[in-house]
Amino acid sequence: MLNNLPNLLIVGAAKSGTTSLHNYLNQHPDVFIPELSEPYYYCRFDVPENFNRKSMITDEKKYFDLFKKGKNHKAIGEATPNYLQCPHSASEIKKDFPESKIIISIRNPINRAHSGYFSYQFMELDKRTFSEKIDLYEDQYNRKEFSIFNFIEEGFFSKHIKNYQKLFPSKQIKIIFFEEYIKNITEHIDSILNFLEVSELNNLIEEPKNSYRIPQNKVAEFLLASPKFRKIATKLIPTIQRDKIGERFFVKQSKKPEMSKKDRNRLKNIYSSEFDDLKKLLGITPPWDDYL
Repeated sequence: MLNNLPNLLIVGAAKSGTTSLHNYLNQHPDVFIPELSEPYYYCRFDVPENFNRKSMITDEKKYFDLFKKGKNHKAIGEATPNYLQCPHSASEIKKDFPESKIIISIRNPINRAHSGYFSYQFMELDKRTFSEKIDLYEDQYNRKEFSIFNFIEEGFFSKHIKNYQKLFPSKQIKIIFFEEYIKNITEHIDSILNFLEVSELNNLIEEPKNSYRIPQNKVAEFLLASPKFRKIATKLIPTIQRDKIGERFFVKQSKKPEMSKKDRNRLKNIYSSEFDDLKKLLGITPPWDDYL
């Protein structure tokens, strides 16, 4: 393996601290993670044609070019949280980087589903409620119809983790619980750095937390949900400038709506077997209050 190819993949789960992990690990001088986050390269066989994410890379050369500046770093990699659920990701990563270290962060699937719904909401013209999307995605999951947007599918972690365990030895897989990670970030980052076989960080600089954002107005809402607009913006405006423009003109921070008791109980029932399956698979009890 060349010394500027990935040996580290943060594969998920979405809305479980992967952006935080990306940013904290990138503070280490021996760790290189490209500025462009979530290239989705190993989901390219699993996404629909209308999956228009500004960071997505499908070209092999462009993907490997992301890591050119990583030469001489001990740990080189990227973070795309949907790699955990995309059916082809584990096998494609194994084919390209059989020695890579795999980091998986998981979260109470009930809370993760709620957060996942709002992360996609204003990117789509489909404005169905959270309850309606539960109906849709539960039906899709039961019919074994994969969709990268399916926040119900993504929460069945034991199934997704098994896909990686079948291909990678346990010494190459690190699994953390989001609920424990946010209580002691420094301890978990040190543990991950040890897993990556690099030294600990003496001065960890606190990273800003992801905030819930909504469109500033109806015009912004329409444009953000338009595949054509997003495609043009992606082609014409560099990633860093897009983010700055978005924060200034298109989105604003807001308080995330609370989940209804009815929806929480329904999701608790949907994931009732997952708690036990994961406990059996990992040999530890997930720290999820809904099931304790």
